[in-house]
Amino acid sequence: MNNGVVIVGAGHAGVQAAASLREDGYDGPVILVGDENELPYHKPPLSKTFIKDAEAKPQPLRGEAFYTGSVIDYRPGVRIDRIDAERRSLEISGGGALAFDHLILATGS
Repeated sequence: MNNGVVIVGAGHAGVQAAASLREDGYDGPVILVGDENELPYHKPPLSKTFIKDAEAKPQPLRGEAFYTGSVIDYRPGVRIDRIDAERRSLEISGGGALAFDHLILATGS
């Protein structure tokens, strides 16, 4: 087993899951997949912020240095179409696959 943990969903839960794995000493591969192209950002206050200021920019949950410094492979702009649990693989939209040993689904509600 060397495919590590893949986390699908780069919101609060996904980012915290990646951080917790590292904080708890997990040293295997951690891949964080999100379908948006920017760094994960605070979503709950987003709508209220834009009501007050149309020029406001999303506030990242963690800076880019967090992901590189924690050896978390953040993959933005990746959409997962299908989970093949038996083969422990994710089918990526547009082609390709991503293997995992453990999968965390953190896609929100």
